[in-house]
Amino acid sequence: MTMPRTQRFSLQALGIFIALMVWEIAGRILGDALLAPPTAVAVAYVELLRDGAMLRELAGSLRQMAVGFALACLIGIPAGTAMGRVKQIDAIVHPWVSMLMVTSVAAVVPLYILLLGTGFWFRAAVVFTASVGYIVLTTYNGARGVDLRLLDVGRAFSASALQMFRMVLLPALYPYIVTGVRIGLVHAIRAMVVAEMFIILGYGGLIYQSGLDTSTAPLLGLLMTLMLFSIAANQLLRFAGDRLAPWYNQRLSLR
Repeated sequence: MTMPRTQRFSLQALGIFIALMVWEIAGRILGDALLAPPTAVAVAYVELLRDGAMLRELAGSLRQMAVGFALACLIGIPAGTAMGRVKQIDAIVHPWVSMLMVTSVAAVVPLYILLLGTGFWFRAAVVFTASVGYIVLTTYNGARGVDLRLLDVGRAFSASALQMFRMVLLPALYPYIVTGVRIGLVHAIRAMVVAEMFIILGYGGLIYQSGLDTSTAPLLGLLMTLMLFSIAANQLLRFAGDRLAPWYNQRLSLR
C-alpha cells in the first residue's frame, strides 16, 4: 500500500526535526570540541560561505570526479551487458570484477599515488575504481534476467544484432542501468573525498584540515554540504530516469 505523499513528507520532516533536537541537546552537553550543536554549525556554515573556499574546492573536486565517473559508466555499462549475455566474457571478467568490489579504495590510493602522482588523473582513477564495479554488476544482473520472450519477438521480426541491442536489450536493461549509476555515484563521491584526504587537496583536504580545528562546527558543516549534494544528485538521477522511461517505474512498482 502506497503512503500518501503529504503524509510521507510530514513524517520525513518530523524525523529531521527530532534528529536536530537530539543533536542540539547532545552537542550542548558534549561541547563544540566533540560535537558542535546545529546552532553552532549554522554560524560556522555562514563563515564558510563567506570565505568561498568550500564551494570553490567542491566545484573543483566535482569536475575531476565527473571524469572518473563518466569513464566508469562508459566502460561499466557495456562490460556488464556483455558479461550478462556472453558466457565466455562472464567467465573471464567476473572474477576481476568481484575482486575489485571487495577491495577497499583506501588500500589502492597509495599505489595510485606512486603510479599517477597526485594530479588530475589520480583522483579520476580512484573514483573510477570505486564506482565501476557497482555499475558493471548491476547491469550484469539485469542482462542475465532479460525476458526471453522479448528476444524472441525481436528475432521474429528479423531484427539485426544492433537493432536487438538498441530496441530490445537496452530498454529492458534501463532500470538496472539507472540503479547502477545511482549506486556508483554515491561511491564515486566517497572515493573523491578519500583520495583528496590522502593528499590534503580539494574538498577532501578541506575536510581533513577542518578536523584539526578546536571546534567540530566547520567540519560538520562541510560534511552536511557533501551529504546534501549526494542526496540532491541521487534524486536528480532518479527524476531523470523516471522522465526518460516512466513505464519502467510503474513496472518495477508492481513486482
